[in-house]
Amino acid sequence: MTMTRCSVEFFGLPVKLSELKVEIEVKDGAKLRDVIAALRSKVPSLEGSIIVAGQDHLIDAYTFNIHGRFYTDGDDENENLKLQNGDRIALLTIPIGG
Repeated sequence: MTMTRCSVEFFGLPVKLSELKVEIEVKDGAKLRDVIAALRSKVPSLEGSIIVAGQDHLIDAYTFNIHGRFYTDGDDENENLKLQNGDRIALLTIPIGG
């Protein structure tokens, strides 16, 4: 099985709960839920405040940015997402306000 190595960089609250950046490995063809599962394993402090406890889903206030596009773990667009070795994934807080 071929693996894809990516870095996940944290911005906002995720930085306070973890390192600034972590390296993860997911199998080729992985979905964002696989990325979240890898993060849950590597950075347990994210669970409950950024990742839904016991699940491979982000809490609604968080999103990923990959190649300049925003993704949540439930987007239909995720089906077309193909992670590649060396991809940089940003985990961000969704700006809320008015």
